[in-house]
Amino acid sequence: MSWITRTFAIIALLHSLASCGRAPKNKAQNTLELAEVKLKYAKEFKIQKDSSLTRLTINTSSKDRSQKESFNLVSTYGATTHLENCIKVPCKKIICLSSTQLAYFFALDNIENISAINNSRFLYHEEMRTKVETGEVKQIGKEGNFNLEVIAAINPDVIFVSPFKRGGFDALRNLGIPLVPMAAYNEKTPLGRAEWIKMIALFCNNEHKADSLFNAIDSKYTHLKELTSNIKKRPTVFSGKMRSGSWYVPGGKSFYSHYFKDAGADYIIKDNHQGAYPVDFETMYKKASECDFWRIVHPEKKGLTLKDLAEQDSRYQDFKAFTNKNVLLCNIRQKPYYEQAAVKPDVILADYIHFFHPELLPEHTPCFYEKIE
Repeated sequence: MSWITRTFAIIALLHSLASCGRAPKNKAQNTLELAEVKLKYAKEFKIQKDSSLTRLTINTSSKDRSQKESFNLVSTYGATTHLENCIKVPCKKIICLSSTQLAYFFALDNIENISAINNSRFLYHEEMRTKVETGEVKQIGKEGNFNLEVIAAINPDVIFVSPFKRGGFDALRNLGIPLVPMAAYNEKTPLGRAEWIKMIALFCNNEHKADSLFNAIDSKYTHLKELTSNIKKRPTVFSGKMRSGSWYVPGGKSFYSHYFKDAGADYIIKDNHQGAYPVDFETMYKKASECDFWRIVHPEKKGLTLKDLAEQDSRYQDFKAFTNKNVLLCNIRQKPYYEQAAVKPDVILADYIHFFHPELLPEHTPCFYEKIE
């Protein structure tokens, strides 16, 4: 069979699968009266319910466009299946396309229904690694280069995607596979991002567990934040490093900036940007050369030293934080940052406080960060 024939066969199969149980569009869904579930911090999704239906609405807006997507989640197909974007839950076959999505499933201790991921690079979860190595969990490739044959064989109930990456998604969407955007990254606060565990829980009937887990996270984070509420002397901090000729800086309204503020530090970027953006070295040096702390999240070799860092770019030695040995590194080659950080904001905050104000948490053992010696 030629690759052209095989491709058309895959498309035909997916169209056939998509026609089975995929709900047609119907504007009547907007006439239903649903009670909204109150969220404490998250702003980028909304949950509404009645006795037979849960409606999930996700904000996928960007600076260039305003858009929301809604999904109707039902436990049984019946009178509500005429609604647009109807998904039967709990989902039995789930595909995740990033480690940050997996973080919520790991926290819920619910991975038995994950059928595929994008790749296993920097995957630390032992049980998931075993499932990938034995082929129980498939790998479907990166955005723009998905393996359609594997996806067709799985026939997933849902695929979680990033609304900020577009490559290859249109082909999947046109074939009728529900694509649910994970926009947690767009939340402005760490607790807002963590609260997305309630969204993931909708798809695996773990709502009570998600509420319990989130309440515990919220309590711990709030207690830690209160420790620094009356701090007068706040050390200054900057983030990132040179990469491909640019220094990517988290904006002054990013959730990273909230971490630094809550940890009793002063983040030197004061703009209104929420995401990261590139600047040149000279711009960053003017802003950060006299800062007290330097924070880096990056894949590095094991046992990275200040000497190694200086060999990457000799200009790093001109920063006060480098000279004073106050460089905080989260080495994602060694730490499960991306598959845990979203649901462990309290642990990350404790790490920061431990370094910024060691007298407040003298017994804390850092989990994600370490000082480079």
